Amino acid sequence: MSLKDKFDELPEDIESSDVTELRRALMRTQKKLMETKQKVDDLVAATHQAAYDATLAAGKINPVAEPKLEKSKKKPEVALWHLTDWQGAKKTTSYNSEVMRERVMTFADKATRITEIHRADHPVDEVFILFGGDMIEGLFNFPSQAFEIDATLFEQYVNVSRLCVDVVRHALSNYKKVTVVPEWGNHGRIGSKRDNVPRSDNFDRMCYELAKQLLQGEKRLTWQDCPEDIQRVEIGNYKALLIHGDEVGRNGFASPGAIVQHANRWRSGSYPWDFRDVYIGHYHTHAEWAMANGQGSVYQTGSTESDNRYAGVMLAASATPSQRLHFIDPVKGRVTAGYKVWLD
Repeated sequence: MSLKDKFDELPEDIESSDVTELRRALMRTQKKLMETKQKVDDLVAATHQAAYDATLAAGKINPVAEPKLEKSKKKPEVALWHLTDWQGAKKTTSYNSEVMRERVMTFADKATRITEIHRADHPVDEVFILFGGDMIEGLFNFPSQAFEIDATLFEQYVNVSRLCVDVVRHALSNYKKVTVVPEWGNHGRIGSKRDNVPRSDNFDRMCYELAKQLLQGEKRLTWQDCPEDIQRVEIGNYKALLIHGDEVGRNGFASPGAIVQHANRWRSGSYPWDFRDVYIGHYHTHAEWAMANGQGSVYQTGSTESDNRYAGVMLAASATPSQRLHFIDPVKGRVTAGYKVWLD
């Protein structure tokens, strides 16, 4: 019903001046509503355009040609990349978004070169990429965080998503099959811990989804989702859990003994899936601890970040930038070789 029709239905005893004023008021309200809607529409359009422009600025994403690998009758193995705690946009005296990209791609290059060494003896046609969380620095973890970053949340979202894309494309150019297992971390949290926001609404997870969509045309790529904060890694008979690390302990911190004890309880039956190993990040240091059964291990992986003042002052801890590379026997279901890949 139009405004004119609505005014025609007004009672006859309303004075003409009242009708005129009412008409003016309604017209003003309708105009404001239209202006507000236009602003929202413009904001949505601007956001879509910004994401599109940002992606274009990083370069066109072309399909990746399948690599030609030598055939062999020897027992194959599978590579595993554990990439975690990039802290994208974190700014220190020796770290920023540009350094992050350089170090991550350095790992990808080193991992494929080490893979070539293994291929001299046996096939390694497949890789599992474990994205372990805290891929972005975020904005809501501590009060001064806004002064310790070199990119806005939107820029972090675009830059880290594109870096995930480039890592996966590098893998696709060197392996016949790529599987991504993503996990989100505490730095991707939206709002403070007190805000009523679902934990799975996480900027890390959003980065993964954008990267996944940008690569949806890649037929040799499998990309898992991460609705929960414990991910399952299954490579033939090899089974492992991928967590960020803040799930264990209080306020996101636990001692190595507490982490291993927690993993042992999971393996003894409190987690409803039989697994051998656990991969974690969060602590920015490289370590390995044996499980109680003498077979499995908890593998803790470092970060690409450097000069973390909080860790140095509050925890009296420091680490050289690194990430983890494993090779898996899918038949015997165990790690056959492991590398701490230095990135400094």
